[in-house]
Amino acid sequence: RPTLDCSIRLSSASYPLARIYPPGVVPDVSGDLQLLAAAVERFFERGLGERGVDLSVASDIPPGSGLGSSSTLAVALVQALSSYTGSPCDAATAAEIACEIEIERLGMPIGRQDQYASAFGGLNAIEFQPGGTRVTPLRLPPDTLDALSDRMLLFSTGQTRSAAGILAQQRLDTGSKPVVIESLHRIKELAGEMVSALSSGDLDVFGGLLHTSWQEKKRLSDRISSGDIDRWYKAARSSGALGGKISGAGGGGFLLLYCPPEAQPRLRLTMATLGLPEMSFGFDSSSATVVHTSRQKVSAGFDFALAHDSLDVP
Repeated sequence: RPTLDCSIRLSSASYPLARIYPPGVVPDVSGDLQLLAAAVERFFERGLGERGVDLSVASDIPPGSGLGSSSTLAVALVQALSSYTGSPCDAATAAEIACEIEIERLGMPIGRQDQYASAFGGLNAIEFQPGGTRVTPLRLPPDTLDALSDRMLLFSTGQTRSAAGILAQQRLDTGSKPVVIESLHRIKELAGEMVSALSSGDLDVFGGLLHTSWQEKKRLSDRISSGDIDRWYKAARSSGALGGKISGAGGGGFLLLYCPPEAQPRLRLTMATLGLPEMSFGFDSSSATVVHTSRQKVSAGFDFALAHDSLDVP
């Protein structure tokens, strides 16, 4: 929302933190709330500097979960600020600007898949090429998509981690360790096989490929898995899961598992016994969406409240 004095006010309910900048001052991206500051900086010359903004963010997903919350927030910021400044953009442009902010401006050693996933929504095959990025929706029959959703279970490890540290080391190893290059190529091949399996409705084949891909991913860095993660995953496989992986860069966060319906009661019992709570989730066909309020509320002052909500993964 606009501010009365054209200042820039940034706040996050997740930490909580707040920063205020006088009219015409570009936010400093080196301190706290750097993602918000970098997004505002990106749109500063598009009228944001003259108009000002009161920008507040909140997330139900904890940082370091591996669920792509940071890049999803980046896309949401781009969509919101582009609309706010009168220059709305399409999904591909929003994803590219989000990548620019995170990777180029802030120097985060991350990939580009999370930005494209949240910008486009749905289930997609995403190909990153030197000439650009191609997003191909997987238009599965409704019964196949429902069956896939029913077979995917998500469990919290209760551990968070810094993706930047894991990915930075992986990037260094990519240039010096042949085994990392081999695994990356194999993971890419497996992604193509997964697309074929899903397109043909071979869901259990997809589950097995997920297991193979996880074994390859662990070869990328010794920080991707851990003794606990390996123990939990082995127990899950013994309880009927055909495959799975730690979401995101690895090292903690959430354990995603593929399990046929008949084996799920046993799997859930095993995970509960190990202390891993299940998190409900489902597929969403919509993309990042801007919602305009019916009222333009201008803030004359600055107030901040932190809401303590229970974790719910949409």
